[in-house]
Amino acid sequence: MMLISLEDVIQFTLGKNTTRIDPRITDIYTPDDFEKDLHSITTLDRPDECIINLMKSKAAPLSKGTKEKCITSNFLRCFFDTNILDPWYFCYQFNIGKEIEEQIYRFHQGNTLSVKKLNVQIVGKLKIPLMDMQRQRLIGSLYKKAIIQKDLMLQQAENMESMVFTVIKKIEED
Repeated sequence: MMLISLEDVIQFTLGKNTTRIDPRITDIYTPDDFEKDLHSITTLDRPDECIINLMKSKAAPLSKGTKEKCITSNFLRCFFDTNILDPWYFCYQFNIGKEIEEQIYRFHQGNTLSVKKLNVQIVGKLKIPLMDMQRQRLIGSLYKKAIIQKDLMLQQAENMESMVFTVIKKIEED
């Protein structure tokens, strides 16, 4: 396994400044779209692009439903060869991998609390551990499944709570 700079394996496209977006364009990528992409609500089985939320320092695979949306300057679109870097492995490394987490932490240490936004230059210089594709796909698949499982468990807990409150309300009414 070797460390490689993201700029060596990814082409980045920064979103447009909101003041420069044509007012007739209404299909704009939002933080909600990012959350849906990250939580696999509409993600493709084999995504070939990812997006980085520069405010949250998090990455998600772009879904079929969001791929054509206009990206704002709070996001960075990532294009890469999926034979070199698996999209879900990239998201795992960017979101919770120790190597990138420490690099982002070092960047944030040198900035005031109000300026925590990453930029293209910083992201490009981040180094990612690059391993063989089979291991990347395995790690990426497990990461995606873990997110889906957590979301399902949270939904189940909410359903259980709702059911209990319905029963309590019924008891109170009787």
